[in-house]
Amino acid sequence: MENAEEEPQDNLTRLKSHLKAGSLAERLVSARMDAGASDPRPNIRKVLTDRIEELGRAHDVPDQQA
Repeated sequence: MENAEEEPQDNLTRLKSHLKAGSLAERLVSARMDAGASDPRPNIRKVLTDRIEELGRAHDVPDQQA
């Protein structure tokens, strides 16, 4: 038997370990994990709203410099 299963991980933890820290995917998985047994939609919605605002600010910056 392999010793890889000494520390059991759930699927979300295992997935998160393969994602780049701070990436949208990692933040979405973290939001789902933070929700636990409760409804994850508010947490996921917050991550998506924050990302949309980040993209909006990044898009607006070049227009202000022109």
